[in-house]
Amino acid sequence: MKKKYLYLLLRVLVYLLVLGAILYGLYESPYNPHPHSAEDIRHWVVGFGVWAPLIYVAVYTIRPLLLFPTLLLNLSAGVLFGPWWGILFLLLGGFGCASFCYLLGRFGGGCWLLRNFGGSWGERLTHYLVGSGSFKKMIILRTVPIFPYDPVSIIAGSVRLPFKIYAAATVLGMLPGAIAYNFLADAFGTPRFYAALAVTLLAFGIPLVWWQKNSVAQALGSLKNFGKGSDDNGKEYRD
Repeated sequence: MKKKYLYLLLRVLVYLLVLGAILYGLYESPYNPHPHSAEDIRHWVVGFGVWAPLIYVAVYTIRPLLLFPTLLLNLSAGVLFGPWWGILFLLLGGFGCASFCYLLGRFGGGCWLLRNFGGSWGERLTHYLVGSGSFKKMIILRTVPIFPYDPVSIIAGSVRLPFKIYAAATVLGMLPGAIAYNFLADAFGTPRFYAALAVTLLAFGIPLVWWQKNSVAQALGSLKNFGKGSDDNGKEYRD
């Protein structure tokens, strides 16, 4: 039994060392622009000419490894490609990233990470995704802005949510935000900016308000108790 745990520990250490080396190499690479604004990303991607859309989608797909800020990538799509093409490339990049994290959760030790580091928050999301209504649940997790994108993707992979359900719900759930981000970025410096900002706030605010008023809020726990293992009366939350 002791040898089994030592072997598991060795595997985990090797996994973390390899992952750390990859992350360090990508972060310190001379090809990593370390962007501080959407304009930095625009200058870098435009330099690739006709390959710019492909580079943007590829960078977004491996974004968790590059440590690029998600918000900057979301806004830069509209700046780079205009609102309509920007929506398409943002959806492609976001779906690529979601697929990458899903596969990481399914085949890259996601179950172990969830079991040891997920805490009550990860446990609650796991129970929430398992069972009937997975498509609707996944759309909710994608449209309500309080749920972190990458951890949700990893959890979906670790619980082996069917990929076709995961993929369809992810794309549909991303669509309102993709539209809002692109038209907001395209409206920078124009009289349309405040209207685009209002649409963006509605795109993220309406799902949040709906979630708070829906029974889903009871299934996952209220925002006040989010991340805790029980309510004020000491009762565990259950689906």
